[in-house]
Amino acid sequence: MLDLIKKNINYRNGIIFFIFASLSLFLFNNLKKNKPRDISDFVIPVERGSLSESINSSGEIRASRSVKISPRKQGFIKSIKVKEGDSVKKNQIIATLDNLDFKYKIKEFELQAEKQKYDFIRREYLYNEGAISKQDLEDYRIKFKTSKAKLNDASAENSFYSIKAPFDGKITAKYVEIGSYVTPSANISSNPNSKNFIFELSDGLEIIAKVPESDIGRIKIGQEALIRIEAYPSRKFKAEIIEIAPRALKDNNVTSFEVTLKFKEAIEEIKIGMTADLEFKINDNDEKILIPTVSIVMENGKKGILVVGKNNSPIFKEIELGISSGSKTSVVEGLKEGELIFLDIPPWSNRNN
Repeated sequence: MLDLIKKNINYRNGIIFFIFASLSLFLFNNLKKNKPRDISDFVIPVERGSLSESINSSGEIRASRSVKISPRKQGFIKSIKVKEGDSVKKNQIIATLDNLDFKYKIKEFELQAEKQKYDFIRREYLYNEGAISKQDLEDYRIKFKTSKAKLNDASAENSFYSIKAPFDGKITAKYVEIGSYVTPSANISSNPNSKNFIFELSDGLEIIAKVPESDIGRIKIGQEALIRIEAYPSRKFKAEIIEIAPRALKDNNVTSFEVTLKFKEAIEEIKIGMTADLEFKINDNDEKILIPTVSIVMENGKKGILVVGKNNSPIFKEIELGISSGSKTSVVEGLKEGELIFLDIPPWSNRNN
């Protein structure tokens, strides 16, 4: 009987111990579960600051000044003294026209002028002797002056057979060969083989970029831009805005403005017609709420951020985003300065599942 009572007591003590141990384990796990986890390595505070952003555009390299050189007289090309790529000076002779027939014409004017001069001198002598009237003398004086004027005009016209550079620059195109027949650009020739232009002469380089209407208000004359030329992808060149077109262009219902830039330094490798990518740096001095761009997440098609929730767990919060500089993005609404946001998701978070 005594042994049976001892067995009951031990059984009851075992049950009490099991219940106590289970309750302790439950309380321990519950306290551990509810204890806030350390998230200092996963969160950062929201900051306020200014933001630099970029406006990107594409463009083309063009000459600052360019002209197609046309002859002032029609004729055949006698000589070509330069080639494409050559640098020339103002008034340098770069080609000549065959002027053999015109030389004969000038010789004829010279002989005519000599004859009129002799006739006038002889009439002047006769007038002094009283042999002719003053009117006869004036008639010969007019003939002599007319012949001199024709000779002077012909001598000046002879210079038209020498093609000269109108300004310092570089020959960027050649349209003729020796023997080509050329006519002034103002003339419409019936000869299908005639050409109106001899050379293209260019001076300086500039970039013509198209900037969307939505961005044009954020750039100004004198502002710098970084230029990347497709032919030299590893290099960046500096340029400065010198002109913003006063009138918009419309192409396929897209409105843009032409912006002209000049290089800060002369660069020999860059050629006319090359394509360029431009980056305009925009500095905004107004302070904004800023977050790292990599911290932005998507949930159910909405952009937001992970903020600190219950037990320091990350929870999604929708926010309204503003402009971005790449690494930083501004927040229009939804966050306050100093608020903690998750930059990385903790490994124990359910969001890793």
